[in-house]
Amino acid sequence: MKLDVVSPIFGFESIKEFEFEVIDEFFSYIKSGDIRFTLISVDKIREYDIAIDESYKSLLELDENSKADIYAIVVLQNPIENSLINFAAPIIINSKKALLAQVALDLDRYKEYGISEPISKYL
Repeated sequence: MKLDVVSPIFGFESIKEFEFEVIDEFFSYIKSGDIRFTLISVDKIREYDIAIDESYKSLLELDENSKADIYAIVVLQNPIENSLINFAAPIIINSKKALLAQVALDLDRYKEYGISEPISKYL
């Protein structure tokens, strides 16, 4: 599925569209040209409760009847146990509208979500 980027991935502000593919129940990826990010469904591996700001809800065209899918970017390593997950800047997708945004969480408010947590904590 093609996704329009309404709030860019940090460092990749020029990318306006990604192709989204599901790998399995845990992993997916987004790709644009040679750029590819592996994503993990956060709700599959831990409790993850964030409030999406109204500005992002507006960009993503989310309302009370919408469902947002929340993913974290995974920096893959070999072996997989050495991979790192960024819970502090989730990728939020409105599948129904095919929209994607990366959101930077307020780390003072969300102290439990790290920027580079080892995946081994969740295996």
